[in-house]
Order: sequence, then structure tokens, then C-alpha cells
Amino acid sequence: MIIVQFTSGLGNQMFQYAFYRFLQELYPNVEVKADLNWFHGHKEHNGYELENIFARKDNPGFHIEKASIRDILKVTGLIPTFLGGRSGPFLEKLKYYPNRILRLFSREYHKQFHIHQMDYEDNEQVYKKIQRLDLEKNWYFSGFWVEEIYYKDRIHSLRKELSFQEETMGKKNKDYMEKIKNSQSVSIHVRRGDYIGKYKGDFCLLDMDYYKKAVDYVEGKREGELTYFIFSDDKEFIEREFSWLPRKWIVTGNTGMESYRDMQLMKSCDSHILANSTFSIWGALLDGKENPLCVYPKEYMRKKDNEKKTMDGWCQIGKGEELRR
Repeated sequence: MIIVQFTSGLGNQMFQYAFYRFLQELYPNVEVKADLNWFHGHKEHNGYELENIFARKDNPGFHIEKASIRDILKVTGLIPTFLGGRSGPFLEKLKYYPNRILRLFSREYHKQFHIHQMDYEDNEQVYKKIQRLDLEKNWYFSGFWVEEIYYKDRIHSLRKELSFQEETMGKKNKDYMEKIKNSQSVSIHVRRGDYIGKYKGDFCLLDMDYYKKAVDYVEGKREGELTYFIFSDDKEFIEREFSWLPRKWIVTGNTGMESYRDMQLMKSCDSHILANSTFSIWGALLDGKENPLCVYPKEYMRKKDNEKKTMDGWCQIGKGEELRR
């Protein structure tokens, strides 16, 4: 059995889903399951969202097989946070002591079959290890798995599995969608919020130099008049700092459990200017149009640069670098 841990916000969950499906195709005769218990003990963003958005009768390709408490205990040797709601955070603390005892007896055994991506500085090294699993053993995977090697060959299938419903959009979003489809549209994602708060020490905050270079690059690649759709969690900042940009719409109103609508609208644009965020990466990855054009930053985390993408139409722009068309 193989179990993949799912954590964090929607963009990360989608990468973990892509990795989960990658393992299912790599090892078709092995049970591959999803551990969703992290969301019981952690209040991150909007919690677990994948099934609420993608699990529908008209989308049979999307499927998550959940690992049971027994499965997780068997594979990890530890008790998961199996209760949600108000009980979740309490159980998260309560299980610390029994799990500490369990680790004393089984830590070394289970540790050799737990692949935590953050333990590997070289992604090629962990990729090779994944290719050579001893299938007589049970394996547990934790990490974010954002590298394109885990999804590039399946991107066409993933676009179907991770498809949105347009019919359920509210009037405001339908109006935005109509504007997007009736123009040569460019999405711009500007993430601030937790990047200037909770994760200030972890993630780079992109400056206006990046966005101006990105707009210049897109303008040089596309012909005709472009219309920009800016997605951000800081409307006042956008109104002030993007006053130089003509023909723009600032998309607002998609918050809480409707936040994913921003990704749905981004995906529908013809070109994309990304933030250092898995949310906007998926907004571009799900766009299956011909002649793709996507600009993304080299800066990602303060201690780690963005991966260099090899997909057609994707261009990386670094701080202080000369722009090449």
C-alpha cells in the first residue's frame, strides 16, 4: 500500500492530487490512497477543498480513495488526527504522547519507508527513489510535489479531472467570464495577504518591476489590444500600484469557499502572469488552449528559487535580469 498525505491550501492539494495520480499510474497493481487527516488538526486557508470543487457526477475522472485510520496506523505506525471540527485541534495535541511512545518502538522501521520530500535537496534523487520502490513494503509520502516531472506527462488528463463547473457561477463571475472570453485576456495574480503576514519570512514578495517586465513581455508576444484581469487579496494595493496599466479589471468578491472561482477565471484567460503561488500556477496549467503564453517569477521562497519550467510558452523572469523575447 502507498499513502500520500494531503495538506495546505487548494493549489498544494492539487499538486498532491497530481502526485497521487502519478503514483497510481506508476504502480497500477498497488493500492494508492490519500491521507486527509491533516485537515482535522490544522485550520489552513479553506481546509480540504478538492472534493467540494471537483467530485461531481459529470466529472467521473476525478477520484480520491481515502486511507482509513487503520491504513495510516499500519503504514506510519502513528495515530492520525481522525476527528475534525472542534475536536480536531484537541486531538492533535492529545495524540502527541501516545505517538511519542509508538515512535520509541517503531520509528526506525517506519522511517525507512516514509519519503518526506523536504528531506531531499535534490529532486532528481527523490524521483529516482520513487521509481524503485520495494513493493513488498508499505510506503508513506509527504510533501508538495510541485515539480513538473510529476504532472507534465499527465497534464491533459489532469485538465479533465480538475475541471470546474461554469453553470454554478454567480452572476458577477459570469459577467467576468463573458468579458474574459470576449477579449484578448491576460490574467495577473498578485498575492499579498499571508505573504505580508503569516508567511512573511518564507515567501518572496514580488515587486512592480517583475509585473512591468511581465506585461512588456506579453505585449511583445501578443498582437492587438489586451485586457488585463488582476486577481488579488489586496484591492487597495492593486488600485494604487497598477494605475499605470490600461484596460484592466480588478476581480474581487471571491472569498472563503468561493475563492477557487478566481482560479477558474484565471484558467479561462488567453495569457497568464503568475505570482509565486501554486494557486496561480494551476490557473495557467489548467488552460489547455493552443499557443499558450505564461510568465512566472524566478523568485519563489526566500531560500529557494522557482523551478525552471520546460513547457511550451512558459517564460521565467528573474529580478534584475534582462528581458528576452
